[in-house]
Amino acid sequence: MNKQAWIDYALKEGFESFEIYESSSMERTLSWFEGQRDSFVTSKVTGFSLRGIINGKMANMALENDDDSLMENVIRSMKEQAEAITAEDVSVIRHPVEAVSSPKADTWVKPEIPEILDTMKKLEEKLLAYDPRIIQVATIEWNEQTVIREIVNSYGMNIHDENVVQVIFAEAAAKEGNDIKNDYHVEVVHDLSQLDQDAFVKELADSVLYKLNATSLKSNTYPVIFESKAMTELFGALSAMFSGELVSKGISPVKASFIGEKIFADCITIIDDPANPEALIRMAYDDEGCPTSRKTLVENGVLKMILHDSKSALRMETESTGNGFKRSYASAVDVSPMNCCIQKGDKSLDELCAQMKDGLVITSLQGLHAGIRFITTDFSLQCSGYWVKDGKKDHSVTLITVAANFIELMKNAYAVGNDLNWKHHSIVCPSIAFKGCAVSGE
Repeated sequence: MNKQAWIDYALKEGFESFEIYESSSMERTLSWFEGQRDSFVTSKVTGFSLRGIINGKMANMALENDDDSLMENVIRSMKEQAEAITAEDVSVIRHPVEAVSSPKADTWVKPEIPEILDTMKKLEEKLLAYDPRIIQVATIEWNEQTVIREIVNSYGMNIHDENVVQVIFAEAAAKEGNDIKNDYHVEVVHDLSQLDQDAFVKELADSVLYKLNATSLKSNTYPVIFESKAMTELFGALSAMFSGELVSKGISPVKASFIGEKIFADCITIIDDPANPEALIRMAYDDEGCPTSRKTLVENGVLKMILHDSKSALRMETESTGNGFKRSYASAVDVSPMNCCIQKGDKSLDELCAQMKDGLVITSLQGLHAGIRFITTDFSLQCSGYWVKDGKKDHSVTLITVAANFIELMKNAYAVGNDLNWKHHSIVCPSIAFKGCAVSGE
């Protein structure tokens, strides 16, 4: 695509400003099952998203074909689309602003196929040999992806960045008596030759084996620790509460009038930083070309700010926070947290358990989409984990449901763990201990 030619033609046809967003994704995936390669898939997908303002209205168009012969028809269609828009929101295409700093690049070593297959073969063998109760390795998968993003517009913006991800995934099943359980483990791998295979196997095998012969609990209110993975799942499902788009529409549990007020416990501080060097994916600019920055959303329980893209910022008479992101090249820009976390504390999970003495550690949640009411933050979710007795892990627990109001729960947090691990997440939490939570079981 001759992007400058498209921009020049759009301006000639009456557009006040024009932008072209390009995303290219190159992916390679290999899977392994029962001693042999199961599948091998490669793909390359390139897409373009065009945005233009004419008579104050924003028109959008997504393309997979970059053929310049489509230019006249596409620009005409965008003009017709803009004429049909009746929304009163003011839209903008941004002028270029240099980011304060650029994300630090990682070093990735791309493995050859024989090395990948050999690694998966050895992982399967080690998992099956780890314990006779492990009856199957359901799958082992290697995935690598490179995503390149480019934004150019009529104001002279020209942004280009690249993110690489390589992960290995495995799922195993274990059986004891009539009880069968399964679990999975994902590891980010910069250099496959440096993967600690024994540690990977131990992590997955111990996790699935501990689930065997789990019991339920009597319905009651118990002291509860949401372990890092479960806490990340719960917070991630509700993190849109900080979206200025939802706040401005009155469909978020957070309101602009809450800024400066205490909404969570003293031990809760929430940071959003798309360029965080500890995270796997880093963005110096959002998908509108606005520089990103480190922001404190909640500090010691007090709401300090909410997140914005350009449109929500204009609606609420403030500035974009650099949180305008697309779900895909074809989707519209929306307000989204990026590399958002609850800041870690100073206690290990074992120390949190010792402090709790007797109570429940929740390690996984199910039914997140159906079991949460976003506007009220009430939730009721199936979960599993383990019981802690006298400060030590006692036995595995399953077939229980945990229910609470998220905002009220966060007011009752009293300790935060130090086990914050970004891995492949863009939203992450450490383990958090709460004074009490309703649990339904036997």
